[in-house]
Amino acid sequence: MALAFVVFAGLPHASAAKTPLPPEGVLNFWVVRDGSLIGTHVMKFKENGAKIDVDILTDVKVKLAFVTVYKFWHEGREQWQDGQLVGLQSKTDDDGIPHDLTVVRLGDRFKSTDKGKAVFDSDASILPASLWHPGIVKPSKTSVLNTLDGTEMAIQTVLAGEEQVKGTKGPVMAKHYVISGQLKRELWFDPDGVLVKVRFKGKDGSDIQYVLR
Repeated sequence: MALAFVVFAGLPHASAAKTPLPPEGVLNFWVVRDGSLIGTHVMKFKENGAKIDVDILTDVKVKLAFVTVYKFWHEGREQWQDGQLVGLQSKTDDDGIPHDLTVVRLGDRFKSTDKGKAVFDSDASILPASLWHPGIVKPSKTSVLNTLDGTEMAIQTVLAGEEQVKGTKGPVMAKHYVISGQLKRELWFDPDGVLVKVRFKGKDGSDIQYVLR
């Protein structure tokens, strides 16, 4: 059963580069499939001056009659400096398909390796598809970095309106964006620019949502 999980996978105030971060330094989501709980997606933000480290952990299991029919596990870390991504590492088990990704910045380029093999060379202005950074929904953003395998994905984004959803401290009016192209996601950001909800379709057509705990 393929659900196509792509995790693309902080604090009371913004960093020196004014990056929006959640109030307690954590975004803790339930992962829900067609209304049933199947796992968790947690992002932890550690700020030190102009530096931000983002640790991401996703653990998903889909069971049928008590038998696990699909699993997805992803652990990643992003390093940010002055509002720019400077490095990324992740390990993933996508239902038996492993990835071991390292992304390093060399001048104005990112070099990606998966399990030690070079996979892609990207412009350093690209953002990771971990979804938390509000810059991902800017109309000018036409591509994102896949945080599983280090490849580049072309995207288009539109603002679909505003909706009331669960926020970090209760209901909030959030801007609803729809991303299409090689990455398909719906994202909701609160008035401070903090990610509060994610929605997408699995390859099997199931409805996947990240809902704040």
